[in-house]
Amino acid sequence: MEVDINSISEDYRIDKRKWVYYAKGGPYEKWYGNNWTIINWGNFGQEIRNFPGSAVRNEKYHFLEGITYTASGSKGASFRYLPKNYLTDAGGSGIFPNAYKNIYYSIAFFNSILSNYIADCLNPTVNINQGDIWRIPFVIPSKEIEDLISELSIANISFKKQLNAYKLIETDFENSPVVSFSSTNLRDRILTFLDYENSEITQILLNEALINRLIFGVYGLSEEDRKQVEVKMGKPVGELPVIQEARKSYLEEAKIDNQEVLEFIHALDIAVFEEEKIKNIKSEFVGLHQSNNDLEEFCIRHKVNPINVWYWFRESKILPPGRVHEIALEFIADACRTILMEDEDGIIPLVGLPGEPRLLDRLEQHCYKQGLNSAQFMQLDGLLSRPLNEYLEHHFFKNLSDHLNLFMYLPKTPFIWHLSSGEYQGFEAYIIIYKWTRDSLYKLKTHYLSKRQESLEFRLIQLKDTDTAQAQLEKELIPLQLQEISNFTEKIDELIAEGYDPKLDDGVGKNIAPLQQKGLLRCEVLNAKQLEKYLNADW
Repeated sequence: MEVDINSISEDYRIDKRKWVYYAKGGPYEKWYGNNWTIINWGNFGQEIRNFPGSAVRNEKYHFLEGITYTASGSKGASFRYLPKNYLTDAGGSGIFPNAYKNIYYSIAFFNSILSNYIADCLNPTVNINQGDIWRIPFVIPSKEIEDLISELSIANISFKKQLNAYKLIETDFENSPVVSFSSTNLRDRILTFLDYENSEITQILLNEALINRLIFGVYGLSEEDRKQVEVKMGKPVGELPVIQEARKSYLEEAKIDNQEVLEFIHALDIAVFEEEKIKNIKSEFVGLHQSNNDLEEFCIRHKVNPINVWYWFRESKILPPGRVHEIALEFIADACRTILMEDEDGIIPLVGLPGEPRLLDRLEQHCYKQGLNSAQFMQLDGLLSRPLNEYLEHHFFKNLSDHLNLFMYLPKTPFIWHLSSGEYQGFEAYIIIYKWTRDSLYKLKTHYLSKRQESLEFRLIQLKDTDTAQAQLEKELIPLQLQEISNFTEKIDELIAEGYDPKLDDGVGKNIAPLQQKGLLRCEVLNAKQLEKYLNADW
């Protein structure tokens, strides 16, 4: 749900704001992340408490620092740092310190393959429950080992936070890699970012491998016991052999200052790969970091150390097209959000009107303010694999909606909506949910639609005595566009008459459902069941 950021609590015990952050599980993600959702906790959760069938439990743990986790998934459970001022969900339950206070060591332990092995023995399904976690035996380590593992855990959490600063969907987002890295060519900027990202994730995986080795020691496992665990759970990829030149290059680039990690990397076995094997691995880089093919999964599938993959990826200079498009999409989304928020009413037409520049022109000016030059602005076409104007007109809204489908059982949550009169594009505009109100409907009708209609009618007059092929095409198209605008206006009138009154706190689903039902969107956001649900929502 998208809400006013000023209504989200920074410290509920002090500010008592309506919305608080809510850990709700999400996809497999270790150490930190998935901090996407908020929940209405106004007046100490009064609306939730009054909702039929609801139950609020364990209130003494509300808003405490701790651990949260994703309980289900084919990869097993994944544990993450839970900051203060969060509530937790059944799908993203919380673990809070009791007699043992060290959260960072605890996260490392729960993310270890030994912990996952024990949990799998207790419950060999894809859904670990709280009872399973309670039954995992916990051994308190020596102070020296505790401090070392905690340091590695803190480092991994920090690495994840740093990477999240480049992801639009994360609360830690700061800026896109497109403008955060320096190079004349935008593709080179993304390549530099992906090299940096692979390096950070490699460090996380190396730290995990060392943590796993140390945890084995805490539990006093023999070599035979360890092999039994690794046969079932897999050997940590950070322990796999490395090629000599990759290790040398990584140590020079990564600038690791943890002595134990340095010694661990230096002690890794040396590997030699046939050229054909390396060639095959490089050929699959086009799909790296797409869907479930993250660096760890890639290394597991190919049974190679992430240091090797980092090195070969840098060597190959291959740009995964799907990942490039994702980065470009997030850059465009962030830019459009900024432009729409700076606009007085948050409505920007795709075709310019008198006194109202079109979206593409505003986007170009915004990119210049972000430090891009005209040549770099034109390079966005290459990142998107199509002209930017075509992308804005036909693809952006659907791609953004799909990108923000964070939970399979919840609706997509685009914060920018593409209004469209239909196939002839009589009227096209972007709006932003933060400024979308009942008054926006009147502004849309009396200002934007009327001006667009006047502009098209004037264009018909201009073309009256022109007989070129292009003029003839326009003469045929404009009446169709005018009819679309007339139909679009009627639907706006219907919404007004029906009392459509969007409120930001009602969420994307309820606010967008009437527009989708009327056919006012470039593409559908809600599926049939969701549409019915939100059209009948009574909040």
